[in-house]
Amino acid sequence: MMNVATIGSGVIVDRMIEAMRLDGRYNLYCVYSRTQERAKEFADKHGIQKYYTDMEEMLNDENVDIVYVASPNSLHYKQSKMALEHKKYVINEKPFTPTLKECNELFEIAKKNGVYIFEAITNVHLPNYQIIKENLSNCGDIKMVQCNFSQYSSKYQRYKDHIQTNAFDPNFNGGALMDINVYNLHFVTGLFGKPKDVHYFKNVGYNGIDTSGIVIMEYPDFIATCTGAKDCSSPYTVYLQGDQGTLIVSGASSGVCKDVFFDAPKKDQIGKKAVDTKEKISIEQPNHMLYECKDFMDIILNKDDKAYTTYKEQTQMVVELLEKLS
Repeated sequence: MMNVATIGSGVIVDRMIEAMRLDGRYNLYCVYSRTQERAKEFADKHGIQKYYTDMEEMLNDENVDIVYVASPNSLHYKQSKMALEHKKYVINEKPFTPTLKECNELFEIAKKNGVYIFEAITNVHLPNYQIIKENLSNCGDIKMVQCNFSQYSSKYQRYKDHIQTNAFDPNFNGGALMDINVYNLHFVTGLFGKPKDVHYFKNVGYNGIDTSGIVIMEYPDFIATCTGAKDCSSPYTVYLQGDQGTLIVSGASSGVCKDVFFDAPKKDQIGKKAVDTKEKISIEQPNHMLYECKDFMDIILNKDDKAYTTYKEQTQMVVELLEKLS
C-alpha cells in the first residue's frame, strides 16, 4: 500500500477517499489544512490519524508517497509543484492548471524527480467511456456531438447577492468553464482528439466570471457543442449523432457516464412508420472515481510510461484549449 496525503475538502474529496479505499492499495495517511481545527475535523471524519497545518512539514514526511491536491483551482499549480519537488507522486484535481506553460512545467518537474503527476478527471478512465469508444463506429459518420453538464451551484445565490466564493471568483480560476465544462472537453477530445478550432460563448457575471457558457468545437466533418452551467440546471445529456445511429449518455454528467444507450432507427417498408430501437449498452459503475484510482496505481506500480504518456497528452490538450477559451 502507498501512503496518501490529501489537500482540500468537500464532496469530491470524500468520494475520492472512498474510491481509494475500494481500490485497496491506497492508505489514507494524513491530511493538510490551513487550520488545526479543520484539519482535525477532516481527519476524524475519515478516520485518518495524522494531520498537518504546515505544507512543508507534511511534504518532508518520508512516509508520504502520494499527494492528492483538491484545493481551490488557483492553488493546483503551486501545491502540485511543491509536492513534485519533494519527489511525491501527485494526483491533481481538475482543472489541472490554467495555462499550458504551468502544465508542461509540472510534467517536466515530475520527470526530473522520477515521479508521476496525474489529472483527476474521471470520464476518460471509465468502463462506460470505453464502451462508448468501442461503439462509436456503429453510429456511422458523426454529424453532431452535444454535451450538456448544467448543475445549479449551491453558491450561486450568494454570488447573486455579491457574496463572492471561490467557485465564482476569477482570482481562484472559478467559473463554469473550469469547474464544469472541463468534463465535456475531456469527453469530446478523448474520443476525437484536438479540434481544428474552438470558440466560447458565455454568460458573464458582475465580476467577469463565466456563470455558464457554450463551447463550440470545430472538427473537419462535424461540430461539437459543450454546454456548462453553474447558474441553471437541466438533465445531464450527451448525444453522439451519426448517420447510422446515436449514442446517448444520460443519468449523470459526462464525467460519470452512468447510462449509455445506442439508438439505431430501424425503417420498415416504405410508407410505414419508422420504429426506433434503443438498447442500453452500459455497465454498472459502483464508484465512478474508482477507475481513475486503479489506473493511477497501476501506472505507478508497473512504471507504465506508455499509459502515463497517453493521459499526460490528454491533459496537455485540454489545458491548451482551456487557456485559449479563458
